[in-house]
Amino acid sequence: MAGAKDHKTIAAIATPVGVGALAVVRMSGPDTKEVLARVFYPKGKRFPLPSHTLCYGTVKNGEDQIIDEVMCTMMYGPSSYTREDVAEVYCHGGSSTVMGVLTALYANGACPAEPGEFTKRAFLNGRIDLSQAEAVMELINAKTDLARRAVLRKLSGGLSRRIKEARDRILTWLAHIELSVDYPEHEEEAMNVAMMLQEGTVLLKELEALSATSRLGDRMKSGVPTVIVGKPNVGKSSLMNAILQEDRAIVTDIPGTTRDTLTESITVKNVPVLLTDTAGIREGIDKAEQMGVARSIERAQSAELVLHVIDRSVPLTDEDFAVAELLEGQKRIIVLNKCDLPSAEPQDFGKDPIVEISAKTGEGLEQLYCLVEKMFLDGAMSADGDIITQARHKFLLDEIIRHLKSALSDIQSSVPEDIVSIDLKSAYTLLGEMIGEAVGDDVLDRIFEEFCVGK
Repeated sequence: MAGAKDHKTIAAIATPVGVGALAVVRMSGPDTKEVLARVFYPKGKRFPLPSHTLCYGTVKNGEDQIIDEVMCTMMYGPSSYTREDVAEVYCHGGSSTVMGVLTALYANGACPAEPGEFTKRAFLNGRIDLSQAEAVMELINAKTDLARRAVLRKLSGGLSRRIKEARDRILTWLAHIELSVDYPEHEEEAMNVAMMLQEGTVLLKELEALSATSRLGDRMKSGVPTVIVGKPNVGKSSLMNAILQEDRAIVTDIPGTTRDTLTESITVKNVPVLLTDTAGIREGIDKAEQMGVARSIERAQSAELVLHVIDRSVPLTDEDFAVAELLEGQKRIIVLNKCDLPSAEPQDFGKDPIVEISAKTGEGLEQLYCLVEKMFLDGAMSADGDIITQARHKFLLDEIIRHLKSALSDIQSSVPEDIVSIDLKSAYTLLGEMIGEAVGDDVLDRIFEEFCVGK
């Protein structure tokens, strides 16, 4: 598939829609230089423009009507993002100006780009493989420094190298199997099954460890579902507001103020969190509050992390214990709120981690954040670790592992080698799908349609 060409010249806005100081309009394709020459009038330079050099000039709609003063650069293929001729126009960020530049390009031979078409061309023209192409959009959407570093490693080819190494190993085994089956007189030159079993077991463990990183990948992309629970008036909504650093949840001293769940996204240290404030759990005095309590319990029991808030300034009550009982078996942190007030007699909270905070003053919040980060990221990855962040990769890896396990089991059972090769060939093909060596157009379309238009 590498080396495939699309002879259209495409153009699109490469920066977010809206008013800004600058905007970028990108163009790629065989007629890029000619289209640009019809609209861009450089000052002090002539076409063809030097490659990878900023040039000042104006974009005109016809010879007299100036659309904007701009900076422009030409990047001649194959030394460009798409390996085609690429031009970028840096204009002022007003919407009418940007659309004026783009419309001028369309009027002079360029076509509108489809979502992700620039990156798709980079893949089809062999500049990057499919896993690197997917990493481009992940980098745009990375929410934390940790996610950014992990995606940058994928973009630089870290995951691709591991997949290619795995393919090479399997290909070597297949070659030796073919040698022993087709040329039995050279059987002594073929790899023996004991060596194949040993190497295969090592590869299986490596792929299983890689697949296991998908849990962390999901957390980095979607966030950790975290629910704040407790009885009424212990400071749940105050804690929500303190973490968000804004008055998002209504806070009063009237029990039952919060009657529904409220969810916001936030990053705690390097952990993306989907934080939900819930109604105080107690015997509701009216139907609306009872419904809120039921939702609180449902959200808490399905959450990945529970922050059980307790008012440390008063003795524990039966309601506190009832909430704790509902959360039995959940991953949770006991949050003792109101540490700015004198403490009541301490109580035993079992093995759950405890942190004392004041939602009012912010004291102890940093310790809470560090605890959350330790619970979910401690030892999970290093700066150079590979992480599975795509559901497509996770599915393919699990299928690869299944085929590899089957092949190793057949080897141990002395199944004929030509039968063993069936599973090995399937694993080899699926590894190729991860990096785009063997993938259908429908899969490509589905992947790139999730991209923004100008990428």
